[in-house]
Amino acid sequence: MENQKFMETSKIPYSVWTPPMVSWSGGIRVMWAFVDALRKKGQAVTTNQIIINSDFIAVYPEICWGNPFNSKRVARWLLNKPGRINGPTEFDKSEQMFAFSKLFNVYNVLDDHLMFLPAIDVNIFHQTNFGKRTKRCYYVSKGFDMHLKELEGVEELKKEMAVDQQKLADYLNECEVLYSYDPVSAIFECARLCGCRVVIIPNGEYTKEEFSAYEPGMNGVSWGLEEEVLLDADKFMETYINLMVKFDQQLDKFIEFTQT
Repeated sequence: MENQKFMETSKIPYSVWTPPMVSWSGGIRVMWAFVDALRKKGQAVTTNQIIINSDFIAVYPEICWGNPFNSKRVARWLLNKPGRINGPTEFDKSEQMFAFSKLFNVYNVLDDHLMFLPAIDVNIFHQTNFGKRTKRCYYVSKGFDMHLKELEGVEELKKEMAVDQQKLADYLNECEVLYSYDPVSAIFECARLCGCRVVIIPNGEYTKEEFSAYEPGMNGVSWGLEEEVLLDADKFMETYINLMVKFDQQLDKFIEFTQT
């Protein structure tokens, strides 16, 4: 029935490759949010399957090897640097290339092929504590724990806490600062939306100048323990909502390019 539905539409349908939904993975949350966004644009979308008897567009993140759907049309969306998490480091030249962020734009695509999708629910992640904050936490995830002496006694925020999004938001509203060994993570935005500033522990993967190109900006982000950049949570919420508006425009471009 689903294949029949796709055959009846005049638009070229999409099949999006994505792992099963888990709330603690920012990349996977982005992929499923992307599926929803395409559907809200009136596009025919399925996930993880070949669309039989129909021309279709396969959308793969950078962690996906090859062209498993054997589609003649492929859009590749770099949610991180190729090979950084797993997957290939090179792609077929026939693929249309898009990048989630300027940080991952290793193919130097033009701005109209950049597509930063803000997938955090601001109805959950927002500041509720306007008083004293009693906790500090550190985050490892895709980074590596350097066991810095300065962070002895600081609580570890494990990615599994994100299974309960409200619990995570409540916890971040108790924290004054989040130290991160992970060089790039959606937890930075979760924290700042909740009024918690972020300190990135540099590991050599990015310079401060390179990281400053990250779309959510440097409001409330310190580069190393020597800095103490203050956070304007209201301003950051405004920035994040503006990124949502911008993504809607970027998605229109994606549809235009891939449907041609």
